[in-house]
Amino acid sequence: MTKSCALCILLLLPFVTSCASAGMAQDQLVYPNILPARLLNDLQVYAASSPYLGDGMTIGLDLRYGSTFDPANKSGVAYLTSQLIGKATLDKTAKDVQDELNYLNASLEVRCTWDGIRFLMRGQSALYERSLLLLYQIIGEARFDEDEFASARNALFRQLQEPLDPRLRTRNLLETEMFRGTTYGRSLRGSPATVQNITVGDVRYFYRRFFSPDQAALVVVSSADSQAVIQKARRIWGVWVKADEVPFTFLPPKEPGARNIFLDDDPLSPAAQFVLGNLWPRRDEPLYPAGMLAVRILQDRLTRILPTSLLTVAAEGRRLQGPFYIQGQAAADQAVAETVKIIEAVEALKESGVSAEEAAKAQAQWIEEFGKSIRTPDGICGVLLDSELYRLGTNYMRTFPDFVRRSTPDQIKEAAKRWLFPGSLFLIVRGPAAVLKQQLDTLGTVQSPRR
Repeated sequence: MTKSCALCILLLLPFVTSCASAGMAQDQLVYPNILPARLLNDLQVYAASSPYLGDGMTIGLDLRYGSTFDPANKSGVAYLTSQLIGKATLDKTAKDVQDELNYLNASLEVRCTWDGIRFLMRGQSALYERSLLLLYQIIGEARFDEDEFASARNALFRQLQEPLDPRLRTRNLLETEMFRGTTYGRSLRGSPATVQNITVGDVRYFYRRFFSPDQAALVVVSSADSQAVIQKARRIWGVWVKADEVPFTFLPPKEPGARNIFLDDDPLSPAAQFVLGNLWPRRDEPLYPAGMLAVRILQDRLTRILPTSLLTVAAEGRRLQGPFYIQGQAAADQAVAETVKIIEAVEALKESGVSAEEAAKAQAQWIEEFGKSIRTPDGICGVLLDSELYRLGTNYMRTFPDFVRRSTPDQIKEAAKRWLFPGSLFLIVRGPAAVLKQQLDTLGTVQSPRR
């Protein structure tokens, strides 16, 4: 069962090993010029330009309705709808759309997440007007043909029947258990059973119900004049008609009160996959930057403690609570000992806190990565779309370094205590039960994963 489609938002930006002082990172930041506008249909529009863009352009649109809104017995509707966007419009076939993209020397990427559907059109600034028009036709005038639907559903059904990579399978089991009983406890792309339930009528209904300008943001990052971009966007996108708002009223997951240990038997494997995790705060939580710094510092410490375990330390901020996890692999007879070392490292960070030097290093790295990202059309577009999706504020891009720098060692320690194994955790281990079971029994009651 697949849990993600182009997961967005792990640590906001990837880890790097370079380190610069906070002051140097601030001096290197070059912000784009941003012109905002809200259209009469409540579509939020941003036109952004930067000296680093050249003729490159990225147009992005975020829709705030994603797989969270799938019907309980039809998981995969949002994902399937996203895959069908661009296949046909009111007056264009899939070939017509592709021919137009080729003419514009442009590409279209569609990402479906729990929190929304993101469209990214990459092309040339000189052709921004025609690109805006084509993207509106693709999104605002989408048409869902029976044949295209059947082909897309069959392709998805075949993908879901393919065996998963053991690492991904273990991650999926973690999220299934962590979010059981909530909308996040299902598969983002669906399962073979739920996908079979989906009809073209379900896709058409999802489109009519959830594709609405008042729950979307449009970002145009180019070297074109921002006033002209806003004017053209207003003329082209202003005709998009609003649908009724659908409230975001989902039950949050419950924090478990103990260790939850699951053993997924793989008798023929000489190695074991393991993942430890717990619930992570909402993306708009005030202490969120401090929590992300704690995650970065923990990654640095664990890399030194277990340099050969291929560890990934990550957290995903969502509109509801998301996952924090530490994933790795080891020889089957060593895996449990390594998970113990990880738990001990987390507890040590929570007990002793972090040094001023560790905090400054993590802050500088994060700010440096952020500065590099906003030198590219995709990076600027992504930050502006995220700020709208998670209601982070219109000035989020410029205030980001200050938010990061204001996180003191005491706040990082507080965030670690609150959100890194806070009295409970989930542990999923996949490997030979004959080797692992007795060792796992020393950590708590061992269960088999529920399907």
